[in-house]
Amino acid sequence: MIKKILIVFVIIIFIFSLFRYLSKKDESSKKIELTYEINAGIPFRWEYEIEDESIVKFEKSYVIKDENKGGNVGAKVYTNYVFKGLKKGTTTITFKFVNFTNNQIVKEEKNIVKVDNNLNISLVGIPVKNKKE
Repeated sequence: MIKKILIVFVIIIFIFSLFRYLSKKDESSKKIELTYEINAGIPFRWEYEIEDESIVKFEKSYVIKDENKGGNVGAKVYTNYVFKGLKKGTTTITFKFVNFTNNQIVKEEKNIVKVDNNLNISLVGIPVKNKKE
């Protein structure tokens, strides 16, 4: 009798763990993270613009790697920008590399993203990079 109870208990734990894993995996495709780098100590920043904000929204940004720990001018800082799908459709997220002393756009990159019926978001194709003159 104890063996049967133990087997049922193990099966319940297995099913619960599997369900938890699958729900976590599904949640990860609900957001997309785009990584951009900048050199520390220069007067530039990345700005984003969402073409259709009813399809995708910005959630947050965070630094994933900072090589500027010792104050090295020109060291790279990598930042993730997180976006979430709101409804089915395709839109463009444009990142602009802007000189914040005069607001001049030096380059831009267009990311085409697609959101499906389940609000999973994915990058469509290779981002288009343009240098401004």
